Amino acid sequence: MLEGGLKDLSIEDLLQMVSLGEKTGELILSGETPLGKTSGKIYFEKGQVKNAETEDLEGEPAVIELLILKDGNFKFIPKDISQIEKSIYKSVQDLLILSTSKLDEWNKIKDKISSVDSSFELSLEDIPDEISLNRTHWEVLNILRTGNTIRQTALKLNMNIFDVAGIAYGLVVLGIIKRIEEKLPEREEFEQNKTEPKGLIRRFFGRNKPDA
Repeated sequence: MLEGGLKDLSIEDLLQMVSLGEKTGELILSGETPLGKTSGKIYFEKGQVKNAETEDLEGEPAVIELLILKDGNFKFIPKDISQIEKSIYKSVQDLLILSTSKLDEWNKIKDKISSVDSSFELSLEDIPDEISLNRTHWEVLNILRTGNTIRQTALKLNMNIFDVAGIAYGLVVLGIIKRIEEKLPEREEFEQNKTEPKGLIRRFFGRNKPDA
């Protein structure tokens, strides 16, 4: 059994150690992330990530949340995990790169979003015709608009919390939603928002509304 603190051994080095050693078992993690406290397990089979779970998430969304731990504790227990369903097919290196990129994205948008525990509501009664949302963005919007937080929305959709935050950021930039503690934007302010660079709109939104 391998046990210790993430101050002494980073999550990156820990995963590389388990991977290169082709270990099979469960890695139990708990501690602080930039998004708050979390805990869970990552299941390894011959050094490859097989699945992961936190209290509320499973699969890739869970492993991404665990891989951004910067302070906390770990314990690796060698054991048979043949009964665990495989749902993650990315390599350890790819998962580490993905978690780093998601964290970088969060650092760029957190000033507008504030927190993954922020709540939102609609700023507009109707979405202008020039703004089209794809199915995933509609699903996120329909949950956020009722006052759910980014964290709650991610749990309901079993989505990566960073992806939900990115969509929420796009919706805020376009003036479609606002954080509940903020004032409703004036119409003139929304007219300015509509002139945001088209590249930004294309980044967050597709061209198709959900099927009827």
